Amino acid sequence: MRFESVVAYAFGPLRDESLEFAPGMNVVYGPNEAGKSSWHAAVYAGLCGMRRRRGMPRKDEKVFAERHRPWGSDEWEVGAVIALEDGRRVELRHDLAGRVDSSARDAGVAGRDYSSEIIHEGAPDGSHWLGLNRRSFLHTACVRQANILRVRDDPLSLQEDMQRAAATAGADATAAAALQRLDDYLRDRVGSTRAPTKPLVRTERETDDARAALETAQEAHRDYLRRRVQVEDQEQAAREAELRVDAMQAALADVEANALAERLGDARALVEQFPEGAPHPLPDGGELHRKVIETLTTWSNRPVLQELTGPSAQELAERIDRAHRGVLAARAVVAEAGALDVERRVARARELGALFPAGAPRTSAAEEAHASQVRDALNAWESLPPLREPDGPDVGQLELRLADFDRKRRGGRAASGTRRSGSHLLACGVAVVAGIAAALLLPDLRVVGLTVAATGAAAFLWLRFMDSRPGGADIALVLETQRDAMARSLAVRRTEQARYEAALERRAALIEQLVDLAALDNGAGSEPETVLRRLREWEASWRDAKLARAQLGLEWDELQGLLGGSSLEELVAEAGRLREEAAGLGASADESRLDELRARSVSARELAEMEQHVDDELRGWQEERAERLAAEARHRLDTERIAAATETLRATAARIDVTGDDGEELAEALEAWRAGRERALGEAGRRSESWDRLQQLLGDRTLDEFAAEAERLRARADRLAHEVGPRALAMARDSGPTAERLEALRSTAESARSEVDRAHGQLTEREQNLPRVADAEDALAAAEREQARVGRLKRTLDSTIAFLREAEERVLRDIAPILTSTILEWLPGVMDGRYTGCRIDPESLLVEVRTNRGRWRAAELLSHGTAEQIYLLLRFALSRHLTGKGETCPLILDDVVGASDAERKEAMLRTLRAVGESTQVILFTHEDDVRDWARRNLHAPRNRLIELAGPRPHAEERPAT
Repeated sequence: MRFESVVAYAFGPLRDESLEFAPGMNVVYGPNEAGKSSWHAAVYAGLCGMRRRRGMPRKDEKVFAERHRPWGSDEWEVGAVIALEDGRRVELRHDLAGRVDSSARDAGVAGRDYSSEIIHEGAPDGSHWLGLNRRSFLHTACVRQANILRVRDDPLSLQEDMQRAAATAGADATAAAALQRLDDYLRDRVGSTRAPTKPLVRTERETDDARAALETAQEAHRDYLRRRVQVEDQEQAAREAELRVDAMQAALADVEANALAERLGDARALVEQFPEGAPHPLPDGGELHRKVIETLTTWSNRPVLQELTGPSAQELAERIDRAHRGVLAARAVVAEAGALDVERRVARARELGALFPAGAPRTSAAEEAHASQVRDALNAWESLPPLREPDGPDVGQLELRLADFDRKRRGGRAASGTRRSGSHLLACGVAVVAGIAAALLLPDLRVVGLTVAATGAAAFLWLRFMDSRPGGADIALVLETQRDAMARSLAVRRTEQARYEAALERRAALIEQLVDLAALDNGAGSEPETVLRRLREWEASWRDAKLARAQLGLEWDELQGLLGGSSLEELVAEAGRLREEAAGLGASADESRLDELRARSVSARELAEMEQHVDDELRGWQEERAERLAAEARHRLDTERIAAATETLRATAARIDVTGDDGEELAEALEAWRAGRERALGEAGRRSESWDRLQQLLGDRTLDEFAAEAERLRARADRLAHEVGPRALAMARDSGPTAERLEALRSTAESARSEVDRAHGQLTEREQNLPRVADAEDALAAAEREQARVGRLKRTLDSTIAFLREAEERVLRDIAPILTSTILEWLPGVMDGRYTGCRIDPESLLVEVRTNRGRWRAAELLSHGTAEQIYLLLRFALSRHLTGKGETCPLILDDVVGASDAERKEAMLRTLRAVGESTQVILFTHEDDVRDWARRNLHAPRNRLIELAGPRPHAEERPAT
């Protein structure tokens, strides 16, 4: 991967500006406040964008927005054009303000959308093509000087990428990926105690709900039994009240019979006193007088009619019926919605089922293995360093020169003092020039070259300023120094030749592997470019086929989700059953209510709330209806009694020639008539008191009839006494039997009987709505089984995750040697040979280096500049080995050589240029010496120097929010 250009549509102080980059090393130079940091952040944001997820933004996102969001504008947008190794050119565009209108499209005419390939955390992330993500790309390839050591602050964010690199050379299948999938499966299919909608908590909640439902059903049954006992107690109390009424009636009958027997004795005595009959005639109207008295007594004892208020029992019954039909309408609408949902699933399932006549899509394991081999081979070819043949004389020429020097040295004679001194000076000069040339041209032998130059210079000075009289030992020293310089040059050339030949062998072996993978003969068609083009074409075709299979797999997953473990026929049957259920409910429902609820699209939750609300209302209405039925019954009885009393009043008044509709007036007339009659009777009674007494006793009966009535009353009293029993009769007698007490007991008994009837009605209704304990027990057992299954699944997944964690740690240990070997390629040259060894802790990313004396030191404890250079090399290694999917990771660096001295800075720049041969490097800097170095050493079209304009004007203040 490499950047072709970056466009800042609205980013920090930048608006509608762009930068274009070369494929190799790019140096972007500018003074302070020229926008370097903004361009550095824009390059990162143009590739990676920003995540789009619910919840509060992270702290680093807030800091990024505060630093780079444009002031005085709501727009915040950046884009980039990148070139991928498979030949695609992709234009990325990120809406960082709304985080909605972001895309990744082909930069060509087709404009194909690649966003789905790189979606990460809700938004396109171009680093996904590298096998990385926003966070790991920021910790490896995107480096600012102030954050070079930041990779040590958060090593965990790179663990998965290091595991993938060690285990599969950049492929996607890692222990961390498996752990992530297991964690996802555990989170989706099991969940945790903090996820209320997942199976672990849901099954526990459903078990608790089922247990609560069982307890509710059991409590309802216990309450029903308690209520039934109460009703039975009320029934017993009503019977006892009725028994008290019967006992009072028996006691009154006994009193009446005793009184009548006493009156019979008085009558017999009076009859004996009047054997001839009445002493004189009495005024007429005795029977009418009694009738009037009885009528007035009945009228005065008539009940007081209470006016009924509120809805009638019929209205309450209609209200209850409407509520039931409304609930049926809601159930019908919910059933219709369920049927429609199932029918839609059936239609979609049929549509998807046609795509899989042979079952689930499958991928060939052999093809996967071949694709992995092709990717590995292409990556190995791309990672080959440039092949450069050593310059200068070859090994044979140097060997001939050294042999000739030795031959001359053994066979030659000593020259004169002056001549020998001149030869010595010439040899010293040759040693100095050879040492300096080796140090400048051969970085690996810099220390040896400087040593040779220093030795030659010392010998020259000694010969020039010391005693001019030469000796044999001096000449031997000079010759030995010269021979050592020639031998070291020969050793250096042999090392270079061996490296060159090894590189040729590796390249030839890799070409042979590429030819085998491309299925070509070692003929005219086996050139590297032809083989590489054919392999890349095959890999692109295979990747497109894999994407198609992946899309087909998504449709297969959707089909399985629609079926939900059932067959299509079962789903069709379920839709039919729901339709029949909805039709049956709709037939009994309130049509107007049904239309209203259909328009509202009532949900199952609203149905449950409606049923609960209606149940609460029904209980109140049913109790109110029971009370109203009792009140209406009492009202009818009282009305009938009042009507009977009124009719008797009119009939009796008519007998004394009094008519009218007002009962009170008729009663007053009768009362006046009775008073007059009683005055007349009183006057007659005073004349024949005894006769009147006898007549009072006998009435219109004869003495025999009187005796018969007394016997009848006695028999009735005895019968009633026998029916109620002696105990109840004794209690009634002890309480003092009177008509008023009888009426009070009768009223109490009627009220008790009315309460019993109402309680029986409520109990019957409660029995009909009583939940089934057996069903609740079955539901609880099913919920407990499901909870146990989820618990077993959680334990199994926890064990599997523990095993994979152990494997993950082993993989981390495997990545350390890979990173170490990569750092050692650059470390001696950058450190001028001061540190020759390196080791890395893969968990903490702690780096230790070995000095020339073999001592190990933590890089963090060295000087700040040295530590930054070492950790910068670590980032280079991470970016090379954590990048997968056949792509090379570009490096985006901001002032990363600012803490280095001049010598190490130039060494680091040379290293960056060497890295730029295979990897794009973008270095932002404000240092003039770096710009000057770039002018001398970076040449188009492979490399490029970009010089920004001077400091930008100050931006407007951010408006208050």
